[in-house]
Amino acid sequence: MFDQSYFRWMPEDPMSLALTWTKGRVLYETPRHLRFLDEQFVALRTYAAGIEHAMVPFLDDAQERCSKDAWRSGLELVGLTSDDVSLLRFYAPAQQAPHKEVRRALRGWPLQNPFSRIWELRQMRAMYAAAENLLEDTFCDLAVELAPKHGWQNLSQVTLYNNFASGLQQRVDWQREERGEPGDPRRRPAQSYPAL
Repeated sequence: MFDQSYFRWMPEDPMSLALTWTKGRVLYETPRHLRFLDEQFVALRTYAAGIEHAMVPFLDDAQERCSKDAWRSGLELVGLTSDDVSLLRFYAPAQQAPHKEVRRALRGWPLQNPFSRIWELRQMRAMYAAAENLLEDTFCDLAVELAPKHGWQNLSQVTLYNNFASGLQQRVDWQREERGEPGDPRRRPAQSYPAL
């Protein structure tokens, strides 16, 4: 099951992360809770972006060491494209403190190959993405539950970025298309690997 990664996570790990970010709250019933979920979603995503930023020096190292063909092959093996790398470089801060989760993912990792390190960081980032998905699922479920009583326009005013009813509805529609309704198997977090 985990033959392709040194850093391993279980389905419980994203739930634990989500609960940490929501300070253990599991019951959401009001527009105020909707705002809280949105804030925690953004905070979690911002924190997890540090893992992506930490990939940039390893990507730079790999690109310096490799021929163009080896660089493209290495990116393909770790599931990245040149466009992905450009975006990572664009958003990464010029100076950054070492991210504690990066140290955790690479602790004891014996291989100095930068692509191997990037792969491990991508596994860590996938765990955080699964936690983000759990928060987003909960946010969208609550929005759907509250909409008949409060209206989409009123709910949109308590969110951080969806200040129009149509924006909030599109967010929920996208989530439903990607992740489904409560109980949908796509909502179960799992570490997965591309086919080799």
